[in-house]
Amino acid sequence: MKKYSVRITGLLVILHTAYIPAEMPTLQGHSFFYARSQSVNAAREIAGWLPHIHRYDMIDENYSSFFFTGAYQQSMHPGRIADALFNTDRLFISGSTTVDRGANDILADYFGLSPDFESTVTVDPTIQSAIFAFSAFFGFNKWCRGLYLQLHLPIAWTKWNLGLHEEIFEGGSDVPFPPNYMDFGAVAPGAQSFVQALKGCTTFGQMQEPLEFGKVCGPQIKKAVSDIQLALGWDFLLSEYGFAGLNIRCAAPAGNRSKSIFLFEPIVGNCHHWELGAGFAGAALIWEKDGEQTLSFFGELNMTHLFSSKQRRSFDLHKNVCHVFQNTHCSCDEEPTRVFGPEHNLFGSRYMLVKEFDEDGNYTGNLAPLINKTTLDCKVHINFQMDIVFMFDYTCNGFVLDAGYEGWIKSREIISLHDDCIPERTFALEPLGLKGIQNVTFSDGMLSNATQSEATLFGNYLSEQIIVADPNPPVFIKPFDININSPASPLAITHKLFIYFGWSDQSYCWCINPFWGFGGEVEFEGVNTRDAKEPLKNTMSQWGIWAKVGFDY
Repeated sequence: MKKYSVRITGLLVILHTAYIPAEMPTLQGHSFFYARSQSVNAAREIAGWLPHIHRYDMIDENYSSFFFTGAYQQSMHPGRIADALFNTDRLFISGSTTVDRGANDILADYFGLSPDFESTVTVDPTIQSAIFAFSAFFGFNKWCRGLYLQLHLPIAWTKWNLGLHEEIFEGGSDVPFPPNYMDFGAVAPGAQSFVQALKGCTTFGQMQEPLEFGKVCGPQIKKAVSDIQLALGWDFLLSEYGFAGLNIRCAAPAGNRSKSIFLFEPIVGNCHHWELGAGFAGAALIWEKDGEQTLSFFGELNMTHLFSSKQRRSFDLHKNVCHVFQNTHCSCDEEPTRVFGPEHNLFGSRYMLVKEFDEDGNYTGNLAPLINKTTLDCKVHINFQMDIVFMFDYTCNGFVLDAGYEGWIKSREIISLHDDCIPERTFALEPLGLKGIQNVTFSDGMLSNATQSEATLFGNYLSEQIIVADPNPPVFIKPFDININSPASPLAITHKLFIYFGWSDQSYCWCINPFWGFGGEVEFEGVNTRDAKEPLKNTMSQWGIWAKVGFDY
């Protein structure tokens, strides 16, 4: 009997010699995209507020200042967000029998698409956010000169859209999977397009467990209170020529944490981390004329540690140095040496199909997407986050002009999987093996234990070699084959330029003295080298506008 998988292997051996254009990037990236919290925006918070806080003239008096901000911001350069997820903004999808399928083509078979299917998918991600924030500053000069408390409470609405647009060249709706490949008989395709398959409603053959995580279902919206920030500080220098002080600051999480139901998951806040840190703020009077005009320079530096937060992330598999997998019959079950990096990450392997086996190592007749098994609860923490602002503040008889720079840095995420997250018994009770392009049954009606442990998202092409079936099946996935770095956000850096125009009533003839204004900002990535081996473009460039109204009391 000549198996379907053997025919496909032969076809791919021939296609292996085909020319692969150099401009086709190798797919790699992270399964989670991290954008900076809507709460972290020191530039927008301080612009227009400087004349009303850290006041030296309130001698032995307590005072307060409040403002409300309405803001809108939207991402730019969608291709760079796509780079963070895929290292490209163009995906090629093709079935196992497609002529001239590329070595970097995602295998359509895993998604229930016909083996003759062929399409191109462009990725055009956008992130939009609307923010309404309340901020307050309380000066306690009466009790201790220079002592203050600062509060920032934003409410955010955000919409994330991965923006998949598919052009289908060959639908293959009349070309079923051949007998034994997905079930005993021929199996009709379960989806008509790659975009449809990612919605998680597709079942076919022995794959009756729909995609539960990593789905793409159009725009996703989230609205919630973001992180609530508090800072308690003391200005050790406070005079008419400026001020300088230190503060202790914290942030209480109020937004949502990652659940990984969707690939491009909307997040409000900082993924539900508690924050604790310190900050410095200071200003110096540079120039003054006739008591009507002033020019000051302001600087602020805030650093926080983001404590461990329980989240749910989807993990790819890891390529070990000795072997990607170890057979359960092997006498050594110790974790092999692992080397981290994109070249050792089996990119997108979470979307591959796995066979489920019983305790005796026999295939049960059930297929499932691997992501349903490797989406796990985990602990995530971030060592430090830094927000720094430099600003020039010009005032003239109530008119305020602020302009400056803001930089933001977040260290890489550190993810840990504990025994209660992924115990050895997870796979002992439900052994799993990669299906690859192997058959699930024999022609005599028996189930097949065949696995292909080195298969990839692209089929059986890996590192310029053709991968064949395991010679001694089944080969099971082990817990240490989980790549804990695959959903971890790397180092993030952004730079921002901003400007603000406002008016401040400085007559102080009312009990409540108002101020108002509007501003804009442009933010761009700090790490954005397209020739980098590992995509570090997990930040996004964006523009924003805001309006502010407040009062002193």
